[in-house]
Amino acid sequence: MKEMINTQITLNSKLHKTHYSNGQFAIFALNYNDEPLAELSIMCNSVELASDEFILKDYAENEKLAQKLFELELIIPTNRFVLIGSHLCLICQINS
Repeated sequence: MKEMINTQITLNSKLHKTHYSNGQFAIFALNYNDEPLAELSIMCNSVELASDEFILKDYAENEKLAQKLFELELIIPTNRFVLIGSHLCLICQINS
């Protein structure tokens, strides 16, 4: 499954941007059929973000996928982090 995700992102490196109910970016990786493959962002009401920032979900099933997005330079780290539960999550921007 992980290899398939890496292949799909490499061949069709497409990210879909929308917004959560609190106005923060919601970022999804799309597969070759433009269907959501993975949710890459986390909504957190207690964190203030710039209008072009999102909290990256880079753990669990998204670990390899997030690394691939950095390699492809589709997302840019801001070098700011936020603690969500027990995970230290990176705040990122989409490279447009």
